[in-house]
Amino acid sequence: MKRFGRAAVIACLMTLAPGLAFAQGKVAVLNLEAAVFNTEEAKKQIEALRQTPEYLANKKEAEGLKKQYEDLVAQFNKNREVMSAEQEEEQGRKIKQVGTDLEFVAKKLQQSEREVAQRIMREMMPRANTVVMDLLKAEGVGLLLNAQAALYAEPGFSLDAKVTEKLNQTKK
Repeated sequence: MKRFGRAAVIACLMTLAPGLAFAQGKVAVLNLEAAVFNTEEAKKQIEALRQTPEYLANKKEAEGLKKQYEDLVAQFNKNREVMSAEQEEEQGRKIKQVGTDLEFVAKKLQQSEREVAQRIMREMMPRANTVVMDLLKAEGVGLLLNAQAALYAEPGFSLDAKVTEKLNQTKK
């Protein structure tokens, strides 16, 4: 998601660069990914994903595996001194297997979230580019920086909230 988001921001900035090179005015920062994901539309799509039966089942399974993993580790640490080498090895295998299962389910959850995030960015980028261009003109911005690249920027320099607000006002 971060790679796609940064690529989208760079693409947006590249399309803006020729016009901005000759413009003089204010400096602003923008985290386009954050602005897009804070829109009502994006929040609804993410919430819809989190309510799907598959996602809920995976989440429940992950929570159960996490509890099981923690219990096994606690039991292992508690009884380690009195365990035989074979028991230690067997308990270690159980812990490793549950950890592997937990990692697999967590990756499934992350993958489904990543797919929705990429779809949101693909769907909203044309509108976001238009909104950003309009906002830059309206605000008299002469230089737009990626917020993640800025070492420091006061909140007044950020266009995130304004972009989110404008995207909320525009419809597909």
